[in-house]
Amino acid sequence: MAITRELRRRIKSVKNTAQITKAMQMVAATKMRRAQNQALNGRPYSFNLSSALKRLLPLINIESHPLLSGNGSGTQGVILLSTDKSLCGALNTNLFRLLLSSGITSGTAFYTVGKKGRNFVARSGRNLLADFENLDTVTFRQAVQLSKLVTDSFLNGEIGEAYLVYPQFISTLRQEPTKVKLLPVDLESIIASNARPESKDPGQARMTETQKEFIFEPDPDKLLDYILVHHIQIKIYQALLETKASEHSARMVAMQNATDNALELVSDLTLTYNQTRQDAITKELLEITTATMAMQ
Repeated sequence: MAITRELRRRIKSVKNTAQITKAMQMVAATKMRRAQNQALNGRPYSFNLSSALKRLLPLINIESHPLLSGNGSGTQGVILLSTDKSLCGALNTNLFRLLLSSGITSGTAFYTVGKKGRNFVARSGRNLLADFENLDTVTFRQAVQLSKLVTDSFLNGEIGEAYLVYPQFISTLRQEPTKVKLLPVDLESIIASNARPESKDPGQARMTETQKEFIFEPDPDKLLDYILVHHIQIKIYQALLETKASEHSARMVAMQNATDNALELVSDLTLTYNQTRQDAITKELLEITTATMAMQ
């Protein structure tokens, strides 16, 4: 009887766990849809800004702008975007693996968003310059603060390069850890970008240069200062949106798997309980039958 009581206790405990994970799955699914829409809707603006910057580059002296050229410093700066909470699968672990495999040095300066990234940097004994809270709602103000902090460090010669590491949202089932060069501004990636991948009309997306006309005002050199800074801000902001969409997607999938595993465990425990109870009943019947035959 002690065994059956223990099985009943375990079955009840696992059922309660399944209810909790099911509720967390539903909450994550609600947040996931909103975060995914924000991330996908932000991509066209980021693409058009890069396209405008690409049209502006031939009209200015690239070497004259400090954000486009190196400063001689050998220190790297990394903006690491992670989550505050766990229960999102291997999302954060894949980010840390990417960092370790990308050849970061002990002198790399980190700017983290999220407790998981901050704890990783602290445990590994690396240089943590700033840490930001991973807010439930992504704001452009946070991207501006991060951009100003990293840009000032770059212009002052504290870092020679700045990279952005975050989980890029591909689909609900796939989030790809990504490392993007932020400073100095990577002109090759901007020039190489041709068509908008989200465009539903391939002909419209691949419009030739002769079909487009840009009028820059007041003049390209003055406009470049604003566009470069805004370009960095938008890249960080879009990365924050991608991170939030990836987090909720990974957590929804993880909680769904946890719920399925809990229900499967309940089924196995119920089968074991029934078998144990049947064995106990059979044993009692045999004892009664044996005692009856002995009395005759």
